[in-house]
Amino acid sequence: MRQSVRVSVVGGIAAALLAGTTGLAQGSTRPRGAPGITATKVSVGAIVSESGPLAADFKPYLSGVNAYFDWVNSRGGVNGRTISLAYPLDDTSNPTTDISDAHTLVSVDHAFAIVGVSTPFFNAHKYLSTQKIPVFGYATGNVWAGPLNFFADYGSVLNFTSSIPFFAYVSKQTKSMNAAVIALNFAASQDECKGAIKGLPKYRIKVAYQNVDEQINSNWGVEANKMRLAKVNMVINCMDVNSDIALSKAMGNFGMHPVQLWLDGYDRSILSANSSAMQNVYFLLQHVPFEAATTYPTAFPGLNLYLKQMVAHGFAADAYSDVALMGWESANLFTMGLRAAGRNPTQSSVVADINKIKRDIGGPSGGVTAPINWTIAHTRNTPPACETFVKVSGSSFVLAFNHAAHPWVCFPLTGIANLSHPVAPPPGTPGA
Repeated sequence: MRQSVRVSVVGGIAAALLAGTTGLAQGSTRPRGAPGITATKVSVGAIVSESGPLAADFKPYLSGVNAYFDWVNSRGGVNGRTISLAYPLDDTSNPTTDISDAHTLVSVDHAFAIVGVSTPFFNAHKYLSTQKIPVFGYATGNVWAGPLNFFADYGSVLNFTSSIPFFAYVSKQTKSMNAAVIALNFAASQDECKGAIKGLPKYRIKVAYQNVDEQINSNWGVEANKMRLAKVNMVINCMDVNSDIALSKAMGNFGMHPVQLWLDGYDRSILSANSSAMQNVYFLLQHVPFEAATTYPTAFPGLNLYLKQMVAHGFAADAYSDVALMGWESANLFTMGLRAAGRNPTQSSVVADINKIKRDIGGPSGGVTAPINWTIAHTRNTPPACETFVKVSGSSFVLAFNHAAHPWVCFPLTGIANLSHPVAPPPGTPGA
C-alpha cells in the first residue's frame, strides 16, 4: 500500500500458525507462446486465504476480482478475449503453502498472471520475482517493493512513517492530545506504531502510554487500566480488529471512551456485531469511502460502478469490503496492461505496459483512489500521501473531515506537515 499498512498485524499472527494443507490445482499442458492464453481466453490464477483462521481478512479479494472480470467480459472482454480467474488457490491461512501454490500456478497451471495474492504472508516473493508472470495483490510487507512484475494495491512500497501526520491530524481535529499507542509483538503490527511513538511528539502530541509488545489474547483490562491511569484520551491501535474490540470493551468497563484510531475493522458486518465497542472510532482509508456513494450519489461514478457490479454479479455480501475493493482495483490494473499490450500480449509486454502508467486510479469511470504512478511505485511512494476518513456514529460509518464532496486529506511525504493546511490531492483524484 502506498502510505500505510492495513490489517498490518495479520502477517505476524499468521507466522505463528502451523496448521493447514497445501493447495493444489489440476495440471495442464503448457501452450506454445505466452502461457495461459488462447485465441479467445486469458486464464489467470490467485493465491488467497479462503479458509483457515485468517480467511475473513483476505477471502473477499476474490469477489472483487471476479466482479471486475465478469463486468469486462460482459462488455466483450479485452482485444477479443475473455478473462477467467481459472486457478484460485487456497493457502488455508498456512504460512508454508503459498510457495507451493506459486509453483503450481507457474509450472502446472501455466497461468498468464496472478490476480491476485491476498494472504498475510507472501513467502513466494523470491520465486515469483524471477518469473515473468505479472503478480497483483494485497501487500502486508515490504517484500512487494522492487520487482517490476509485482503490483501491490496502492503501490508496492509500504511507508511506515507517512501515516504519522494523519494520526496527528485526527488528534488535533478531535482535541485529543494525550495518546496511547499499542501494537502486538510482531513486526507487521509494530512497525507503524513505532513510527507513531517517534513521530507524534514532533506535533506536540504526548505519548502518555505505549506498548508495542502486546500478546494476542492478553488481559485487556490490565492495559485499559494503565491507559486510565495515564489519562489517555486517544488510542492509536495497530492491532487486529478482534484485539481492538477486546481492548475497547475493557476501556468501557473503566468508564473510558477515548477517541480511537484503528487500522483494521472498516467492515459493516463487524460494526453491526460490535457497535457499542466502536463508538468514537476513526478509520484511515486509501480510497473513496463507501459512504460517499450515498452521501454524494453523483460525485463518485467509479465507486458507484464498483458497488453496482458487485451486486449484479452475485458478490453483494462483499461489496462493502476494503479487501474486495482491492481485488477490483488489481483486476482493473491487470486489464489495463492487457489491453495496452494489444492482440498478441506476452507476460513481459503486459508488465512493461503497466509500468508506463502514471495515473492508476483504481478503476474506470473516475476510479476510487488517488493516482498511483507505476513508473516509480516499485521503489518509492507516489506523492503526496493522501487518505480519507470515516468514523463510527451509532450503528453506521459516516464521513469524517470532508469538505463537501472532497473527502481527501493529503500531506507531503517528507518533513513536518502543516496540519492546518493539507496539500492539494494530485490531479485526477476522484472527488477532489
